Amino acid sequence: MKTTSGLVLLFTGFSVGADIWIDIALQKNINIAKMKYPGGKAEDTLIAYLSDTTNSPEDRSHIAIWTLGQIHSEKALPVLKKFYKNDPKGKTCYGRHNSVLCQYEIYKAINAAESNWLPLHRRLNK
Repeated sequence: MKTTSGLVLLFTGFSVGADIWIDIALQKNINIAKMKYPGGKAEDTLIAYLSDTTNSPEDRSHIAIWTLGQIHSEKALPVLKKFYKNDPKGKTCYGRHNSVLCQYEIYKAINAAESNWLPLHRRLNK
């Protein structure tokens, strides 16, 4: 019984820690986008960051696409779908993230926004 309780406690602690770490990373990305594109909600500034081709494809993927997926941005769906090349495994961008947007990240962001499964970080869309 003690082993089971310990495992549950360990898993709970890990889950809470991971959630806090993700929140910090998301807030950092949102702040980067808001500094460059002030005003509006987080998803508005992230969409502007994603749409601006002067930002590197790697930054657009990591900062904008990943964060839009984590906050489950339904507003970003048309923009994400515009950039998506029907490559759910990211084979076309593997090893080329410095020159193309990550298709796997776009796939995950679209799924997150459409499924709305476990929207833990939606509250960051302020």
